[in-house]
Amino acid sequence: MNKKRIALLAGLMTMGMVSFAMESSDAEVLKTKEEKELSIFNINDRVRFDENRLEMNGNLHLDKNNRLEMRVRHYSSVGNGDFGDNRDSGNTAGDRTEMRLRLHTQTSVEDMVVRTELKTNTYGSGDGGNQQYFRVQPTWHLFTDVEGLSSHVRAGLAFKHTSPDAASSENAYSFTSSFENAYTINDYLAIEGNIYYDYNFGGKGTEDYNNVDIEAYVYANYPLYNADGIKVEALLEGGMDPYSFGNRHFGDLNNVNKETPSEGHETYVLYAEPSVKASKTLNENNSVYLQGGYYVEQNDKNSTGNVDDTAFVRVGFTSKF
Repeated sequence: MNKKRIALLAGLMTMGMVSFAMESSDAEVLKTKEEKELSIFNINDRVRFDENRLEMNGNLHLDKNNRLEMRVRHYSSVGNGDFGDNRDSGNTAGDRTEMRLRLHTQTSVEDMVVRTELKTNTYGSGDGGNQQYFRVQPTWHLFTDVEGLSSHVRAGLAFKHTSPDAASSENAYSFTSSFENAYTINDYLAIEGNIYYDYNFGGKGTEDYNNVDIEAYVYANYPLYNADGIKVEALLEGGMDPYSFGNRHFGDLNNVNKETPSEGHETYVLYAEPSVKASKTLNENNSVYLQGGYYVEQNDKNSTGNVDDTAFVRVGFTSKF
């Protein structure tokens, strides 16, 4: 794999190799009991040939004003990279379990939702310790009159606790904010762009610092076959994962990057993930699927011309209730 192949994949995305399968409704705006979407539960196991991720997630409507998102992930190292280079930049190396709960509460203020989030990470014996992260973010839904656009502004406070037996133990606080946008162009293509700003403070033995991240994604979905309860789709996902700007962009702020504040710091991940997914409808509310594809990534660590790439397979089950 090389830059030419990444350029080819990026070109396919730019041409709009048809569409996406993005939900047409806005997940943040809770609806009445009659209008609300069905609650959904998923379980899937994705094996890249350098890691395994077992995931369970759900979207549960508690009542007309409250919706609960649940996600549990377990990562483990597998394989020896025979199907591609091991990913050096991923955050899934080693064994760990991650749980995230998000409660979305519709307020009396129109188009304003409060998102309360709790996330825990439990690391394997090699890393030791665990982390708890709690955040409350009022969220404003913008541009409700623009069809196909889901746009939100979030701002709130967060607290992170790292257990005493971890390599780095501390309690820290942060102000977190974001401007998040997803636009469904048509039935086959969608794009997403997000900007995040965080101010971290109060950590023991660390200095306060600021951080800005930018994300940009393209999603495409081309239907290949759909009959007798069987659906086959060609999927393509790609884009730029969080791009972190250093203090060269914020010269008037102290310690924007806490690792090398005097030099500034930039990181990026450009990736593409083409795949084919086959789904089988079991009944009105339940389905199973099998997905196989290829993942390729360019990042600041392999920017000399190499890339990280790996094949993957995914099996899953979806239930609506």
